[in-house]
Amino acid sequence: MHRCRYSYRSITARFHFEAMALPFSHPNALLPPGFAMSRCVPADAPGMTEIFMKAFPAGSDFTFWWSPSITVMRTWHQARIAGRFADPNTQQFKVVDESTGNIVAWAKWDPPRSMEGLRAGFVTYGEDGRPVEQLARQKGEGEYKAKKLSAPEGADEKLYEAFFGGLRSMGEKWRSSEKLVLSLICSDPAYHGRGIASALIKSVLAIADAEHLTAYLEALPLAAPLYRRLGFVGVDTLEFDLTRAGMKGTAVQTIMIREPGSAPVV
Repeated sequence: MHRCRYSYRSITARFHFEAMALPFSHPNALLPPGFAMSRCVPADAPGMTEIFMKAFPAGSDFTFWWSPSITVMRTWHQARIAGRFADPNTQQFKVVDESTGNIVAWAKWDPPRSMEGLRAGFVTYGEDGRPVEQLARQKGEGEYKAKKLSAPEGADEKLYEAFFGGLRSMGEKWRSSEKLVLSLICSDPAYHGRGIASALIKSVLAIADAEHLTAYLEALPLAAPLYRRLGFVGVDTLEFDLTRAGMKGTAVQTIMIREPGSAPVV
């Protein structure tokens, strides 16, 4: 009897290695030495959550809708991050510090179905963390329905709906479903100033330029200057009244659009 040379575990490990392959050349010229970029995989969810919590600490303006419990929010965000690996409309990339093996930054992109340049190496995963068939989804056969997350335990549901409803409204207004959307990027503050976030963005924008795609994002104030340097232009603002959450002032996100070829991305 012929025996299979490979165990399920070895095949799965090899698959995950291949699935992490980038759909573009590794951006060695954009990253500082000792850092590597690849696709995110389900096992990254805890590390991605850790970076998210560092990038958006409790008490900052755009956490006004959060539960007062950090434990609750960490669990909620990790479930949300993990759930995205089942979404065929979402692609996520990370940068790892090779000296520690830790994720230091990651980005979530929502490409339009027409975009072809990000398909190579892309897979989605089931709840058990195993990859699922992509061919039918890429051809548009069958629709993915995301599970709707409810507000975190202890959060004000009206503030929660105000935040996410505002984002949805702006997306509809600017027809973001037809554009390449950078819906989230976050990096460990200890690694700021090294061009890591810029590398995550430029690598994908180069593909958008090649395919003549417009990009869309909602910028926080501190990130807006970087986006402008990459060719994004402010076209609208989304404001949240922080006094409703017992805070002071107004939190403002700038809606930004980038037309293909608007700025060098190399």
